[in-house]
Amino acid sequence: MDKKVKNLIYLDTNRYISLSSLKTFYWASIILPIMMIVMGAVSIKLNGVNWKSIFPLASVFIWSLLYWIFIFTIQSKKTKKTFELRFLVNGISGLFLFSLFLLLYTSINLVTDKTIVGFDFSLWILLFYVIFSAIYIALVIYGVHKDIYKNIREKSKTPKAVAIATLFSMLIPYMSALGVYASKILRANASIEAQYIVIAVCFLFLIFIPILAHINFVQYYYCKKYKIFCDENGDTTSPYLEPQPRKNKKLDKKADKKQTKPKKKIPLVAKILIGIISLPAIVFVVIFLVLFVKEIILAIF
Repeated sequence: MDKKVKNLIYLDTNRYISLSSLKTFYWASIILPIMMIVMGAVSIKLNGVNWKSIFPLASVFIWSLLYWIFIFTIQSKKTKKTFELRFLVNGISGLFLFSLFLLLYTSINLVTDKTIVGFDFSLWILLFYVIFSAIYIALVIYGVHKDIYKNIREKSKTPKAVAIATLFSMLIPYMSALGVYASKILRANASIEAQYIVIAVCFLFLIFIPILAHINFVQYYYCKKYKIFCDENGDTTSPYLEPQPRKNKKLDKKADKKQTKPKKKIPLVAKILIGIISLPAIVFVVIFLVLFVKEIILAIF
């Protein structure tokens, strides 16, 4: 059984979410919380203060707070960067991704009255998510007992599998452009009801995809149960989860011998002028983005 468990745990231990990736994800997906904030603000303006209009704002605040508590907990020196921490971080990240899409979809259903489903549908989604998660975890455990991960590990290293993975990774950056064109075609040729059905299906796909990350919880459980504290290379730590030092550059001996030209210092007056100009520019950009998202939401709903 110990060998069967290791075939699951050692599927791909070198690829796990790093601390810097967790921080980058929040700022890369900031458009989604901004959309929820704008939806809440517009709903308060149109319908007044009620639980439906407050839900998007409150959910963004709570989700962001928990997310950064999660990051700071990992970043803390008190948290030991053990091998099994890789799986725990991956699994919890999947839960955060699931909750973000679920909160966004729920906010859309609460703010607008044109959707064909309501708030109760989000509760059903949550129930089915729990059921499918339990089924998925049971299948993963069944696969361990049948030792199917041994063949998966062997086939994943073949040139054909590597080529397929490379192809999919190359297609990912073009998915957003395909989504934009698909949205334009849908608006031009489909009815409002059909558009909402397609949007609901896409959201359900995004909500249920993070279930795949639950395999990390099984791997974490087996690490603890069978006391597996290192990967196949003998690494007992998770270096990607360590905070990266701000300055980690070593100068070569040859570079030390070369005389570098002293950098010109920017005068204090120039710094003040740059600050005076940049502050209104930043405010203008933020207002522009908020109004832009607002117009998009009003155009959709």
